[in-house]
Amino acid sequence: MPIIAIPVLRAQHDECERLTRKALTPKSYDASYQKGASASFGEAVAYALGESTESPELPRARGATGKTTLTRRELQVAGLIAEGLTNSAIAARLVISPRTAEGHVERILAKLGFTSRAQVAAWMVDQNRG
Repeated sequence: MPIIAIPVLRAQHDECERLTRKALTPKSYDASYQKGASASFGEAVAYALGESTESPELPRARGATGKTTLTRRELQVAGLIAEGLTNSAIAARLVISPRTAEGHVERILAKLGFTSRAQVAAWMVDQNRG
């Protein structure tokens, strides 16, 4: 039974599930459901935004622990990206030049193998959960 955080959405959820089950075979529905249920928050966001068919939770740059290696400053910038700040706002908050902030963002995207700031924000949410 899925957890619905807002009870008034229950009817919409049930109707959506009914229509989806009707459109798919039982086997196809079950496989799709399992795939979605096992997706991380970042994967779900990337899928919903149509940004990637690859798993955004499999970063390219990893340290010895298997986790992505970002510098302290890059983690700080990633946190500000997650807050929704622009490069200019990040620069102002950290008292750095806008070009330096832009460079940090570019390196973060490259290290994580992401293509958007939304993926960085989702990754930060996942990091803060675990």
